[in-house]
Amino acid sequence: MSARFIFGGHERFDPTIKVSLSHGDVMVWGGVDRLRYHGVMPLKDKDHSLLGSQRINFTFRKAG
Repeated sequence: MSARFIFGGHERFDPTIKVSLSHGDVMVWGGVDRLRYHGVMPLKDKDHSLLGSQRINFTFRKAG
């Protein structure tokens, strides 16, 4: 199941970049960019063979 990731600017209405991500892809950014607006566009109704029609998101942050 693929998804379109939206990566924006530091202000709500800054221009955005849409990046296509496929199953198993990883998106990594840090520093001041971690504060940028971001998200995932709505998924099309398409079933994954193991998970059905859902997306699992993991977010990791380094503390300290």
